[in-house]
Amino acid sequence: NDKSARRRLPMGLFSRLLGKAVAWNQATKGKRPLLSKRRADLSFGVHRFVMEEHVEARCLRFDVFSSSPTHIMHRMEKLAGEVIGECMPKLRCFVMLPAAPLPGPREQPPHLVNFGMLMRRRPTWCDGVWLGDECVDDVQIQTRFSAWLPSTGLREEGYDVFFSYRQGKVDSSVVEMLCDHLSGQSLGRDNRRVEVFWDRIRLEAGKMFDESFMEAMVKSAGVTPIVSLAALERMGGIDEKSPVDNVLLEWMLALEILEALGNERFFILPIMFGRIGSGVGEDPVSNLFAEGVIDRLPEVVPLTTAHRLREFLLKRGMAVSDRLGARTVRGVVQDLTKSMGLLAWDLVSRHGGGGCVGVSNDAGLYEQSCKSIMECIRRVARE
Repeated sequence: NDKSARRRLPMGLFSRLLGKAVAWNQATKGKRPLLSKRRADLSFGVHRFVMEEHVEARCLRFDVFSSSPTHIMHRMEKLAGEVIGECMPKLRCFVMLPAAPLPGPREQPPHLVNFGMLMRRRPTWCDGVWLGDECVDDVQIQTRFSAWLPSTGLREEGYDVFFSYRQGKVDSSVVEMLCDHLSGQSLGRDNRRVEVFWDRIRLEAGKMFDESFMEAMVKSAGVTPIVSLAALERMGGIDEKSPVDNVLLEWMLALEILEALGNERFFILPIMFGRIGSGVGEDPVSNLFAEGVIDRLPEVVPLTTAHRLREFLLKRGMAVSDRLGARTVRGVVQDLTKSMGLLAWDLVSRHGGGGCVGVSNDAGLYEQSCKSIMECIRRVARE
């Protein structure tokens, strides 16, 4: 068809990519590679896959034998990007997935779906998406591509990490990208996927919002709060009689859980942002502590928020600490930022374009953040 006619598979691409894949196979202590001219049986750690060059179809085929295929996909995309950057700068690669389950391991799929384009259309999945000659809805897409997507809905089994953040351009984008990065990770001997609580994909209609997210946090191994200048500035007007502030409620609950369980059984790993630079010559992110916003937070106890948290803890039969009724808005943030967190101003590249888009797409920020989050998850899970 017209699309396949526009595909190109340059000579030497397979061999160059294979060289990098074999090196990564060795670096991750994978099994011994089985290599031939157009086929390679490899593994990254315990994740086995077969890579083949299909000259006539002008593509590379990957058969992944793992419950976490995104681990292979993300790594191979990165290695392919390195090859392209070194010698084929005008080439562009993309991932195609079978539109429906294959009847056999060597069968050719009748229709392929551009996974990147599918993900970009995620906000419109509920309107229906055409996959070949079939129109599917968001539930069908989530079911069909479940191995490639973060799981959705509330889980009785709990979560590996809970993301707490204030809705906003940068904060929301950071959480979305972190969820995408973590979905490619795996845990334990069975290499299960990392389960993330992100309210946008977890909370269900018809259920009490605050009850659901508090229940989810209690069932999580730890919390990663996004402590940004923008988030804290919106806490500046909180007083004793203010309505419940959900972000403050989450942070107070995280401190209560940590006090009850200790840091061997629960972690808090904040990611901190100062002011986002918008001009040439400005730092992409300023030092949050130098902004002085924490010292300007109200030194008052948010009674309505504290009462809602006490109500939830007692309903679940959990202990209420003596400090709950004395925690001020400023004190909550000070206690939260005492945890060994990640400082975005040290992680974000100073060579990027700056601004909201530059920060929320910074590779260094996500690589280090995901690495640190995974270390915390494994420490608590003892895996």
